[in-house]
Amino acid sequence: MQTKISLLQQSLSESLVVNQPGALNFTVQGFDINVTNTGAVPVNITQVTITNISPTGSVQCPISNPCILTGTSNPGISNQIVKTTDSRHMIKVNGLTINDGSGYKVGLTSANGRAYGFYFPWPLTPPSSGNGGFVASVGPLAIFLDFKSFNFTQGSQTASQSAFCVPSTSSLVFWIRASNIATDSSVKLRSPTMMQMQPYTANGFGVLVRVWIDDPSTLNPNTVVAYNETTNPYVLPAANPNGPAVYAVLKFSATSQNGVGSVAMGQDNNWITFIGFYYEYRGQSQGQTIAFVDLKSTASWPSSC
Repeated sequence: MQTKISLLQQSLSESLVVNQPGALNFTVQGFDINVTNTGAVPVNITQVTITNISPTGSVQCPISNPCILTGTSNPGISNQIVKTTDSRHMIKVNGLTINDGSGYKVGLTSANGRAYGFYFPWPLTPPSSGNGGFVASVGPLAIFLDFKSFNFTQGSQTASQSAFCVPSTSSLVFWIRASNIATDSSVKLRSPTMMQMQPYTANGFGVLVRVWIDDPSTLNPNTVVAYNETTNPYVLPAANPNGPAVYAVLKFSATSQNGVGSVAMGQDNNWITFIGFYYEYRGQSQGQTIAFVDLKSTASWPSSC
């Protein structure tokens, strides 16, 4: 009994803080995790779990099969004992890197069973002023508009590329990076969520291109999985005081709600793009539409972009 009490006290005395930006000192062999011991006892990190939650770059360490690293594994970790005097200790990750454009959740587990973690890239708090920069807000959601956040795949591609200019003759899957900036509730996307693109030369609704949200596992037009908001929805957890907890990549290509398939833009043009978000927030369903981006489609992609 005394031993159990001692272990419990030791666990309660343990405290570790990950220092921004979490991961740094990248080389081809690995990287460092920067931490500070703020507790009363040394911390022994016995396991690091890396999960690719936004595979816009590499597809390593997927949600279905995260990478688990220990002191004896390969890839693995070293220098994992953090003394009470260590303020910027570097835990070494060997044989794996995460600075490839994807978004990762990194979990650290100690010998006492305590869990710590961070997201990489480190989340940023969206500006609170009227100048949103490359971020568009819709209710509790932040939609990112930069070259790494609005992407597409075609054919059998598994790594996406910027979608501000796309081929007009190929079927496409659009990838859009988003996060939940509300601190009081998670957000679940519902199946009516869709994109609508209108060409500059439109003179009627028949020329619009509409695509609905896909299952998160969709990578390209050859692997489209129908969205099911009951069994595998996009759920974005509430933000923490430092900013969004998770950055999600939303996939769009389906030719109907809860459907599969993908479409080509079908003509050389510029397109005004809208997204209609239908989601559940604080237990209530609601919908909002935003004017999203202007994109170009061309048969001579990428030379005529």
